[in-house]
Amino acid sequence: MKRTFASVLCGLCLLGLFLPAESRAQKFHNDYYDTRRAAHDEEGIPAGAVVFLGNSITEQGWWNMLFRNPKIVNRGIGGDNTFGMLDRLPDILAARPEKIFLMAGINDITGGKEAATIAANIARMADMVHDAVPGCSLYIQSVLPVSTVRLAYPYMKGHNAKVAAVNALLRELCAERAWCTFVDIAPLLSDEQGELRKELTKDGIHLQPAGYVIWSDYLKKLKYLR
Repeated sequence: MKRTFASVLCGLCLLGLFLPAESRAQKFHNDYYDTRRAAHDEEGIPAGAVVFLGNSITEQGWWNMLFRNPKIVNRGIGGDNTFGMLDRLPDILAARPEKIFLMAGINDITGGKEAATIAANIARMADMVHDAVPGCSLYIQSVLPVSTVRLAYPYMKGHNAKVAAVNALLRELCAERAWCTFVDIAPLLSDEQGELRKELTKDGIHLQPAGYVIWSDYLKKLKYLR
C-alpha cells in the first residue's frame, strides 16, 4: 500500500521524532549563521515581499538581477538546515510576505537526518506559513542532487538516493496541501544519472551562473514570478 505524506508524518509523531522541541535541540547556530541573521534583522523585509528562503544555494543566487524585481528578498544562509529555517521563519512571516520560495534539505541530509524528518520539518514550515499569512503563496522547491564528478566535499558523497527520497515526500506533502506548490527544479539541472550536471556546478553542489538562469527561467515559464 502506498504511504501518503500524512501517514509518514503520523508515524513520526508516534516515534517522538516530530516534536517542536526537536528544532531547539538541533545544531544550526554558528558564527556565519548568526552574523547573516543579524544582518537580515537589520535589513528588514518590506510588506508584500517575495522571499527566497534557503541555504547557500539560495544565498548565492542573484535573484533581484535575474528577475529585476525590487520586491525580492534573499534569505539564504550558507550551511543552514531545516531546523535553522524553522527558527527564523516567524521573523519572515511577521513581515507578511506575498510569496516564499523555499529550498531546504541538503545540509540536513549530509548531517545524517532521515528523509521523513526533513520532510516533516518542511511540512511544519508550510503549515506555519498558512497559519500566519494565509494569502502567502508558498513554493517548495526540490532539493538538488550533487555531482560526484565535481564534488569537492567527500562527506557529501553517496547522498543522492536520500535527495530523491526527500523530493518524493515533498511532492506528496504539497499534493496534500492546497496552499503550497511543489516546484521540481532538480530534473532541470540533472544529468541522465540523476546527478547535478557537472557543467552547472563549480564544486559539485553550488551552482554556476548558468544554473541560476535555468532555474529562474523555469519560474518565469510557470508564471510563479516574472
